[in-house]
This record gives sequence, C-alpha cells and structure tokens, in this order.
Amino acid sequence: MAGKTVEVQADPDPMPVAGQRPGPPFFAVLIVAGVIIICAGLQSAASIVAPLFLVITLVITVAPLRALLVARRWPSWLASAVTLLVIYVLIGLILGSVVFAVVRLVDTLPRYATAFQQIFASLLSVAERLGFGQQQIEQMASSVQPSTLAGPAQSLLSGVSGGLSLLLLIVTVVIFLAFESGTMADRLAVIRDTRPHIADGLISFGQRVRKYWLVTTIFGLIVAVLDVIGLVIIGVPLYLTWGVLAFVTNYIPNIGFILGVIPPALIALLDGGVGPAIAVVAVYTVINIVVQTIIQPRFTGDAVGISAAVAFLSLIVWAYILGTLGALLAIPATLFVKSLLLDNSVPASWVNALVTSSPKKDRPRAIRRTGRESVTETG
Repeated sequence: MAGKTVEVQADPDPMPVAGQRPGPPFFAVLIVAGVIIICAGLQSAASIVAPLFLVITLVITVAPLRALLVARRWPSWLASAVTLLVIYVLIGLILGSVVFAVVRLVDTLPRYATAFQQIFASLLSVAERLGFGQQQIEQMASSVQPSTLAGPAQSLLSGVSGGLSLLLLIVTVVIFLAFESGTMADRLAVIRDTRPHIADGLISFGQRVRKYWLVTTIFGLIVAVLDVIGLVIIGVPLYLTWGVLAFVTNYIPNIGFILGVIPPALIALLDGGVGPAIAVVAVYTVINIVVQTIIQPRFTGDAVGISAAVAFLSLIVWAYILGTLGALLAIPATLFVKSLLLDNSVPASWVNALVTSSPKKDRPRAIRRTGRESVTETG
C-alpha cells in the first residue's frame, strides 16, 4: 500500500558461498585444530619421527662434503659412500657417548652409599635444630638412595639397548638418504617451478640447520674440554663422563647447563664434601657465562634466527611432543617450521615477527605503500 514502508533486515550471518574462504575467526579455529591434530600424531609416532628427523638433519649437514668430493672429480658412488660413512660415525659418536656416560653412572652411584648416609646424618642434625621431625626426614631420605638415583639411568640404558630394531631402520634409511642427496638440487629446481616459496624455505632450512649443528658441536666440544680440565683440577671422579654429558647437554637450549652441572656437583659432594661441589658449580657457571652466553650466541644468532624466549618455549613443546630426543631437536625442529611456513609467507609474517630474533631483517616481503594501496614484491 502507498505510504507504507517495509524494512528488510539483512541476514546477520549469511551462509558462505561455495568456494569462498571462511572468515578470520573460523579460519583461525581450523588452523589451531589442525596444529593440535598434527602434534598429537607426531607424539604418537615420536619414537620413529624423532630419530628419523635427527638423521635427516645429519644428512643435510654432511651433504656439502659429497658436493666437495664430486667437485674434485670423485665418482658419485664413492662420494656418497664416504658421506654415508661419515654419517654413521656421527650417529655412533652420539649414541656411543650417551651409552658410555650412562653405563659409568650406573656402575658408580652405588659406591657412594656410605658418603650419602654421612651427608644425610649431618643434614638430619641441622633439620632437628630447625624443628623438623626425624621420622619425616628419614622417610624422605629412604626414597633418595644412591641405588634409586641410578634408576632413571638404568631405564635410559635399557631403552637404548632395546631400540636395536629402530637403529637398524635408521641405518637403512641413512643409506637411501645419502645416495639420494645427490639429486636434491634437481628436485628443488622442479619444486621451484611451481612452489618457489617452498623451495626457498627448504634451502634456508638446510643452510641454517647445517650451521647450527656445526657451531653448536664446536662450542660443545670447547665447553666439554674446559669442564673436564676444571674437574681434573678439582679432583672429581668420572671427569670424562661429565665431559661427555656437558657436550650432549650443550645441544639443549637454556636448561642444558643445569642438566650438565647437577651430576658432577652431586658426585663432588659425595666424594669430597661441600667445597668441591661449590667449586664445580662455580667452574661450570663461569664457563657457561663466558662461552655459551657471551661468545656462542654471536656465532649461532644468524643460524638460529629465533628469540631466546621462543627457543625456551620450543624446548618445552618439542620435549612434550617428541620425548627426550625432542629436547635435542628443539632448535632444528623450530627452524624447520619457521623456514618452511613463516619466513616466506605474507599472511604468517605477524607470527614470524613474534618468533624471529630480528623482525626487520626477516621480513618475508618488501611492502611499498602508495596512497591507500600496497604493492607486494617478492623478497
């Protein structure tokens, strides 16, 4: 009818058109759900994923050796065989050093039962003066005997010895990866034709993880040698074992120093008393501050490219997902995610700005703004 106005209200939640990208809230939920599912899958297969990822990073690290040998006119098969041998030596050194340290620790801890009881008696007298009950303290001490302290080490040793079938699988996989590494340049060239950002991310990951392993290994050896020298001067037993432990824990970001200093400090306390234990802590602390806190970050900064806070958080996340080996692989795994998904992605540039150690340097795109328009150029 004339003069009557009919108001039509728009649907506040219109149905998305087929093929249309979902809105930001729903899209974010999908991403979070996908990440959770992927992490759950990795956690369920951690016993296979973690060792294989370690092997892949080792193959990437040794790959320049094969290229160097081929450039010197070595036969391709011989260069691959030498690379394979070097990888086996590295795996043997990593696993062998851990087994050596654990075996020595299991054999030695029970010998300090008497010293532990003497220290406990001294602590008991001090606790009684402070008003603590003797029965309560004895119950606590009964659960912390040298024999029980060796329990986790024995479990680790049995786990290593029980993983022979997995070790055989790794040895076989290394053979294929070592001989396939010669064709990786051609494969990356094919990927670059259709997905240049993925190719750039894989190349960046290879360069960064190679530099990370090399620099961390060199400084780990330096720290281990200095720690062993300090332990010999102090007179701490099993100094070679603690040197191996210091070398391995150097790969663990942030808390590796703490994990490496506790066992030798405990043995020094049981063997020589409070003075040697304090000396061990002081020596380790000075070496950690000078080498790992001041000098090493100057060399690993460009290789890692992630902030210290993210490195610590990655340690927690990857240790939860991949187990004990995830602590050693925390930085390489984070580098893989960063290089492949964040560094060359404009939509994820805001996430990369929170992760990287140099936000301005690691921009995935150079953006020029003219008026109200923005033109994106390939970085």
